[in-house]
Amino acid sequence: MRRRRVCVAVIAVSFVGLVTAPGSVSADSTARRGPPVQVLLDGLTGPKGLAFNQFRNLIVSSGAYSDPSDPSSPPPSPVVEYVLRGPGRGTVNEVSGPADLVDVAISPVDGTGWGIGGGMLFHQLADGTVVPVLDITAYQVGDPDPTDQDQPPFPEESNPYGLVIAWNGDALVTDAANNDLIRVSPDGTARTAARFDIEMVKTDHLPDIPDFAGIPDEIPAEAVPTTVALGPDGYIYVGELKGFPFRPGSSNVWRIKPGVENALCSVNTPDPNCTLYSTGFTAIQDIAFHWATGKMYVYELAEAGVLAYEAGFETGQFPPAVLLEVRRRWHDDDANRRRRRAPRQGPRDRQGATVATRWHRGRLERPDLRDRWDVHRWPPAESAEVRSGRQLTAETVVRCRQVALCR
Repeated sequence: MRRRRVCVAVIAVSFVGLVTAPGSVSADSTARRGPPVQVLLDGLTGPKGLAFNQFRNLIVSSGAYSDPSDPSSPPPSPVVEYVLRGPGRGTVNEVSGPADLVDVAISPVDGTGWGIGGGMLFHQLADGTVVPVLDITAYQVGDPDPTDQDQPPFPEESNPYGLVIAWNGDALVTDAANNDLIRVSPDGTARTAARFDIEMVKTDHLPDIPDFAGIPDEIPAEAVPTTVALGPDGYIYVGELKGFPFRPGSSNVWRIKPGVENALCSVNTPDPNCTLYSTGFTAIQDIAFHWATGKMYVYELAEAGVLAYEAGFETGQFPPAVLLEVRRRWHDDDANRRRRRAPRQGPRDRQGATVATRWHRGRLERPDLRDRWDVHRWPPAESAEVRSGRQLTAETVVRCRQVALCR
């Protein structure tokens, strides 16, 4: 997918549970005060991957977009463990050397760590040794994308972006550029579990500028799968960004049978191994499930889509990200959604705290938001940072008591 190269937000959501935080604060007083913030980590550069290990401590990977050829890019950073509870609460332990990782995951089988970065899949063994498991870029050379829309064609393009570890210990990787889901066993055996088909998308939302002159009313758009999650029903769920023309409301969530190979996720050619679970989303960055209720949470880059987000690089004003709660029974086609403003990243611990990444001086922070249904903004509107046009220079990880906009 190269027609427009998207600088995607640093976002990952991995909900472990959704528990209402103790205490109550009125909506008005909370909105006036703004969420209090507790700094957990500082000096982070390019954090993206977040996960909880078997001890319920937070694993943070940084340097996701480090580029040795670009002196201005963030340097490689070690993966760290932030202790959230117990005698060592607040301490930070390095669990790897400097690594450019786009996403991290913890195996439910043995608690070992996995990561993707630089086109590679890595596995950290129980003794701490990090071993390469699969060269994903090389794998895609032999597994070209049949739906490639690039001009000139580039069907072997690869951009591993989402990672989760299945209950049997296999790694599941979404490749946003190759439009597929790869299943990788710990010994490095790789199989294409599913492919994502193109979909005809209208273009009447595009601005009237020379760049978009002469574009037909509808064009084929690549899926661009960005995230993968395990559902409470044992199925695999994949969310897609949806490529150019980046039409708002065109992103889908797919439901894939576990253990299948070469399933086709398509609105054009039905396949019982991959069915459309829910649709109507915009630029999905991550999905996750509440395991007790079956609710799905969908993290969107911006309500108005990719083009609105990209405009922020010119204006310095980025639109808020959005978190959707999708209430539905399995196989029920009617999804009842509640739209919420969202932090930039959001794994939850067992106390219901959301851990989120936001662009703010490279810190890991924890806003304390107690009213779960109201919209909150951080920093407050009267802050000097907002008045100065949000001149933010690095990324931050924040821990929010409830779903809120912590940008």
